[in-house]
Amino acid sequence: MVEAPSSNLGSSTNIKKIYNKIIKHDYQESNMRRTRIIGTIGPASDNIDTLEALVAAGLNIARLNYSHGNLEQKTELIQKLRQVEKKSGKPIGILADLPGPKLRLGSFPEEISLGKNNIVHLHCGYEELENEIKIMDNNGQTNEYNIPVRYAGLSEDLNESDAILIADGTVRLKVIKSPKLKNSVVTCEVIEPGKISSRKGVNVPGTLVSLPSVGEKDLASIKHALENGIDFIAVSYVRNVDDLIPAINAIKEAGKFTPIIAKIEHPAAINNFEDILNNCSGVMVARGDLGVEIPYEEVPLIQEKLISKTLERGLPVIVATQVLESMTNSPVPTRAEVTDIANAIRQGTSALMLSGETASGKYPLEAVRTMSKVCAHVEQGLDTLHSPPALSKYKATRAVAHAGVALSNEENVSRLLVASENGNAARLVSAYRPNCPITVLTNKIETMRKNTILWGVESILVQEEERSRLTILKAIEQLLIHEKIKPNDRLVSVSGSPRAITGATNTVRFFKLDNNGELIKD
Repeated sequence: MVEAPSSNLGSSTNIKKIYNKIIKHDYQESNMRRTRIIGTIGPASDNIDTLEALVAAGLNIARLNYSHGNLEQKTELIQKLRQVEKKSGKPIGILADLPGPKLRLGSFPEEISLGKNNIVHLHCGYEELENEIKIMDNNGQTNEYNIPVRYAGLSEDLNESDAILIADGTVRLKVIKSPKLKNSVVTCEVIEPGKISSRKGVNVPGTLVSLPSVGEKDLASIKHALENGIDFIAVSYVRNVDDLIPAINAIKEAGKFTPIIAKIEHPAAINNFEDILNNCSGVMVARGDLGVEIPYEEVPLIQEKLISKTLERGLPVIVATQVLESMTNSPVPTRAEVTDIANAIRQGTSALMLSGETASGKYPLEAVRTMSKVCAHVEQGLDTLHSPPALSKYKATRAVAHAGVALSNEENVSRLLVASENGNAARLVSAYRPNCPITVLTNKIETMRKNTILWGVESILVQEEERSRLTILKAIEQLLIHEKIKPNDRLVSVSGSPRAITGATNTVRFFKLDNNGELIKD
């Protein structure tokens, strides 16, 4: 149902008085940037001062890469982020990115420059080797190398003539001898020369490696993440629904409802994408490994397809990898990178993710500022609605969300208010991409953090009243105090009834403020 408000706010509430006592706050302007920014935290950004600066510059979610460092370091970093959150007064989402079945080289002392036609012996199942890395010939030249690979099963999975790509595809090997046994040595020839170093990633396009998506280290990482109140868990290298099940079960057994983000990095995931969408809370298009596993010319159209299908489900989608890669070493982006960001936004991405740019780069703060500025500028030119969430779950909530967004667009309101306990209503309203900013009112800080991934959403903490209208009026008071809304503004709310936040989402209301900031009837 759609209701117009009464002008009687009750004896304890007078919006005009509230408005006359407005305090100045350092908040973003009403037409805020809507695309969310995720930044990976690492040595370049893990101190308190830099974290505060990144959040002030527009960082919404901090990504913790569980492939690197130990759990004690992650605990310390989470504590720092919560300190920054408390000081800034702005919710910060924290995303735990699991190590996953990423194939990596083992450890060796120095960078190696592989020449064309060199021979490489991959010792599978080893972190380090006792024997020499470089093999000298009779003339003192090095044309053969012994290289450790951590996964023992790789020597069983590979066949002769299989391609092996190292360091994001910059080095290419061809298998010339494979024993088809675990813990064995695979002999390869260098086809595309280049430099390799310890722990670099390994890809085997066209070969389905038997390494499980969620292993023992991943389960330990999930346990740590849940115990420390992480807001999102990203499962790496998802190929099918089975790869998500261990994480789903671990979260369920812990009594949590932490959203799972499925990372799309393998061609098999594209074929199984519909089933994956049925079992996750969002998707990350991880273009680094994906662009190595499939022909690079296919990546742009696949990215667009994955974004569209995810939006149809009303789920958030992240575009990641090499978004501002040049800013790892440069204070300014390339024009191609800016255009890449613009294309992702126009395709409808909910968030963009920075990796090395903020984790280990020289200019982490400049990278976030650049991202925020480019996103805000590109969004000004958007005038098309992306795929509506026609296939999303929660059909009743979806219908009310659609009605609220339609009314807000028709009435050209300044803000759309959404009451949401766990974030479902907020997610569906966001999925319809309304023209105005969205403010979610909730009574849970956990929901505020989970909302940081949603396009166009800000959240405020509100104490829920017995009647939904009173809760919404409290939210309006806060927005007036913080100068998010002003006299003569029009507002639409989507809420539950009789309770706004914890009640079933079933009500749309329309509000008008007069010259003094008081509510008036339509």
